[in-house]
Amino acid sequence: MSDSYIELLIKRKTSPAKMVIKIVLAVVAAVCLFFGLTGYLTFFLIGIILGLAAYYAHLGSCVEYEYLYLNKELSVDRILAKSKRKRMAEFDLQRMEVLAPANSHRLDSYNNKKYVTYDFASNEEGSKQYILIYAGDNEVAKVKLDLTDELYKAIHDISPRKVFAD
Repeated sequence: MSDSYIELLIKRKTSPAKMVIKIVLAVVAAVCLFFGLTGYLTFFLIGIILGLAAYYAHLGSCVEYEYLYLNKELSVDRILAKSKRKRMAEFDLQRMEVLAPANSHRLDSYNNKKYVTYDFASNEEGSKQYILIYAGDNEVAKVKLDLTDELYKAIHDISPRKVFAD
């Protein structure tokens, strides 16, 4: 049997509030630095602190998720501002309980249980969002994903009785 390899990059939708905060922090930091250079040391220090806050706000507003499917395993990496990568989770798909669209009735029996929840979706209108219920070693997780037809088919092929399209 051949190995399956699929890579998928999902860009997370940036909320308007985060964009406004990022811009306001940068502008106020620039103004404080300007006044700090004219002789006010307090403004200079505040400008540096606000500049660092603007940098971290920028990192937090540009988020992408990379799904990597290889040999019945799905790993998810978070990429901040196209520069910093961190492995967020790995899922052995032979241990999944169910994969269904976010609004599917197949998930009704899982609604009243306690889960560790992960949101690796783009949160954009019109995207195909799925919920993966995964039984790990120490926890049961509810994972929100955006899947393409190719990745959906690959997961369906390894476990057709646990993967639903309705």
